[in-house]
Amino acid sequence: SLPKETVMPRGTERILLVDDEEALLAAGKRALEELGYSVVAKRNGPEALAVFQAQPFHFDLVITDCTMPAMAGHDMVGEVMRIRPDIPVILNTGGAIADVIDKAKEIGIREIVTKPIDLCEFVRIVRRALDT
Repeated sequence: SLPKETVMPRGTERILLVDDEEALLAAGKRALEELGYSVVAKRNGPEALAVFQAQPFHFDLVITDCTMPAMAGHDMVGEVMRIRPDIPVILNTGGAIADVIDKAKEIGIREIVTKPIDLCEFVRIVRRALDT
């Protein structure tokens, strides 16, 4: 749960959250929902992509892990942005690996977050990605 004295930026946007780590997925979903966002959480790229393809205009932001089995985060994002080039995307990575960053910039990913991330910082980045 979020510290009550911290003023967190809130929102009502709809977010597609993708991470193969169950605990991180659950924590991220809970934190974002506490702040008013509507969150659809998926455990892998193919599932997330299927949901996005079915309703591409249902989402305002995609947040995905970079390294996942079945489909890498940036591959999924490439598909997502082919459908909706305007959608903001945040890529979470276990390490700020140069080629990940280059590839992300090439695709048009707005923000790259290195794990582990402080929750306060994370929700600020979410707001920034949505407002840019």
